[in-house]
Amino acid sequence: MNIFAIDLGNKRIKMKSERGEYSYPSSYLNAEQVVTGGLGSEIIEQNYHFQTIQDSTNSFIWGPNLEVYNLPERMIDTYARSGRMKQKKTIRIFEFALGRLVMDFPEAFESPLVVHLMLGLSITDMHQESDTIDMLKKLAVGQHQIIIGGRVVTIIIPSEEFLSIIPQYMGTVLNLAFDQDYQRNRRFSDGRIGVIDIGGGTILINRSVALNPSPIGDERFEGIQNLIKEIGRRINSTKSFLIEEMLRSVDSEGNYVYPPNSNVQDSKNVSPIVEGEIERYTRFTVAPLVTENFPDIEEVDFIVVTGGGASLLAKEALKDEIGEEYFSRLLFLNESEFANVRGFYKGGYLKWHSSNEELAVEARREKPAELQESQTRDVIVPPIRNTETSMDRELLEAQQKLQALQSEIDGVQIEFEN
Repeated sequence: MNIFAIDLGNKRIKMKSERGEYSYPSSYLNAEQVVTGGLGSEIIEQNYHFQTIQDSTNSFIWGPNLEVYNLPERMIDTYARSGRMKQKKTIRIFEFALGRLVMDFPEAFESPLVVHLMLGLSITDMHQESDTIDMLKKLAVGQHQIIIGGRVVTIIIPSEEFLSIIPQYMGTVLNLAFDQDYQRNRRFSDGRIGVIDIGGGTILINRSVALNPSPIGDERFEGIQNLIKEIGRRINSTKSFLIEEMLRSVDSEGNYVYPPNSNVQDSKNVSPIVEGEIERYTRFTVAPLVTENFPDIEEVDFIVVTGGGASLLAKEALKDEIGEEYFSRLLFLNESEFANVRGFYKGGYLKWHSSNEELAVEARREKPAELQESQTRDVIVPPIRNTETSMDRELLEAQQKLQALQSEIDGVQIEFEN
């Protein structure tokens, strides 16, 4: 079973399968413009040449190191506050993300690869009036043919049963609740968790109690994009892509060095400006959201600060603003940028692998002993099982909660017995 997890962030696209995980910018380049820029070969620094069958007259360059081309003004940025999934530029990058993950499966270049796909969506896009979910279903389900470096690869998501869309922040919750061996961590799985997800375009604030998501969340269009714009204003630059890359890669001495072009002599140390803006962003944008959305701090066990922007915050300034009692409840994650997509993947594993094993167990009960060996060859069974007699109760409970999430998305309310 092949599980793909994709987090379509406004500033970064995060992707994960069993064979790799990646974070690429939510921007790409038109390949023709790259070549005409006098660079010769466009395939450098792990950047790749993508086309789709439906749009084969155009080709694009996408990868983790687009800054090497020094073409920030030609970046096709998929950032948008509304209607993002209806825009062609975003639909393309979704196809590119599928293509990047499938590159780790050489067999997919010979025959179609069937995939189970996990996607996350902001809780504010899950209200009845929103058509985003229907858009994602139409976009995801079916056959995807992508041309990568001149070779065609085919991915198939056969039906909606192979697609799961869950609240975005639940990725972080699931990532904490289950370890790498899918064993439950009860501190997180049974806890009362607040989540502040600082993304590129938005800050999302939500809660989860014992893996049950809160139906009410808050979304503020005050993500890292605002910080980038303010830094750009201070250093007199409109090249937001270069500013973002600067924030992600300080030099060996911890300085923020802004490269306006490929000439090293023109690069300048802007650390005092950047650090000052980060502190202001922390104090006057993020800190008020903590106390405003969690006015009774005793109602949560801890508040997870996640998302790509979490690592940028000035923690001492945050502590000074909100006080020790609040700050002591904050949990900052290592590699917070990947927290959601890793949780999406774990959720997919629990949802689909658990279902497969349950079927396998029932089949073994019904079939004669001499047929059991051949049956198990065709069924993917997760390695964490120690018996064949019953399904692990904790994984069954987690699977039920994931099914509840999906049912809530479809407008169906399901109650579980304790």
